[in-house]
Amino acid sequence: MRIKAEQLENELKKKLLPLYLVTGDEPLLVQEALDSIRLNCKKQGFDERKILEVDRKFDWTSLNEEANTLSLFAEKTLTELRLGKSKPGTPGAKAFQQYCDNLPEDKILLICADKLDASTLKSKWCSRLDQTGAIIQIWPINLHEMPRWIAQRANKMGLNLARDAVSLLSDRLEGNLLAAQQELEKLKLLHPDSSVEISTEDVLESVSDASRYDVFNLTDACLTGKAKQSAKIISHLRLEGVEVTFVLWALSKEIRLLLNLSHALSKGQPLPALFKQHRIIQKRQAGLSAAAQKHSPQKLLGLLDQCKKVDDLIKGVEKGISPWDVLTDITLAIAKG
Repeated sequence: MRIKAEQLENELKKKLLPLYLVTGDEPLLVQEALDSIRLNCKKQGFDERKILEVDRKFDWTSLNEEANTLSLFAEKTLTELRLGKSKPGTPGAKAFQQYCDNLPEDKILLICADKLDASTLKSKWCSRLDQTGAIIQIWPINLHEMPRWIAQRANKMGLNLARDAVSLLSDRLEGNLLAAQQELEKLKLLHPDSSVEISTEDVLESVSDASRYDVFNLTDACLTGKAKQSAKIISHLRLEGVEVTFVLWALSKEIRLLLNLSHALSKGQPLPALFKQHRIIQKRQAGLSAAAQKHSPQKLLGLLDQCKKVDDLIKGVEKGISPWDVLTDITLAIAKG
C-alpha cells in the first residue's frame, strides 16, 4: 500500500506492517518518517535493531539469512536495509521476492532509499514490496507550500508566529527544511510562552544571536551596500567551514530576485506589486529597492554567469581558482553597485 508522509503516524497506530520502504530526497522528512516507524516498532516490542548497509560488495543473500536468524537478545527485531543511491539489480530483486514469500513473524524490514524514479516504483520488486507492506514517498516542499509548512510546524510545536514572521522564515530558509526546523526549535527555547506572538523582530534577533556572521547577514550587508562588512562576513564563513554551495545558493537567489526587480524598474513597473508577489517582508523592501536601482539587468546577468562559474568550480568542471574567491568578487560587486 502507499502511505502519504502526513498519514504515516495514524497508519502506524492502527497496525504494523511486515515491511516499509521510505524513499525521497528531503532529508528532514525522510528522517522523521524513519524515526516514526522505529518508535512505533519499539513500542510494539521490536527491541533489537539490525542495520544492513548496501554497497557494491553487498551480499543480497544476507537479507534472507538475517530474516531466518533467531535473535539471542530479543524476541522481535527491526531490520534496517539502507539502499541509499544503490539499486538492487537482479540479485536484490530476487532477494526481495524471496523475503516477501517467506515473511518472518518476529521481524519487520525497514528499507530506506534515495528518491526512486517512476520506472523503479513500477518494477516487479517494488510492486511486490508495495503489496506486502507499505511504500512511503517523501515529496519535497515547494516554494509556495513553504509558508504553510512552517506555520503548521510552528503550531504543532506550540509557537505563536506572526504572519510576517512566517514570511520572513520562509523567505530566508527557502527550500531548506532542516534549517527551518532548527530555527523553530531555537525560537521555542527563546519563547516558551505560546500565548505571546513571535514577531519578525524576534525572528531577526534569534538569527543574529546565533551568529554575527551567517549567510543571511552576508546577503543583508550586500543589499545595503556595506562592502567592507560583506568581505569580512564571507571571509569568516570561509574560515568557519560553511558549505560553499549554501553561500552560492543564497547569493544567486538574491541576484535572481534583483534581476526581476531591475527588469520591472526598466519597464516602469511599480515594485510594491512585485514585493507582494514574491512575499518580501517590509524590512527587506528598502534594501532590495535600492540594490535594484544600482544594478542594471545586464550586470545582474553577468553576476549569474559568475555564479555558474562557482558551480562549475565546485563540481570540478573548472579549475585553477577557489570558488570562494569568485564568491567574494560577486559579494563585493553586489555591495558596491
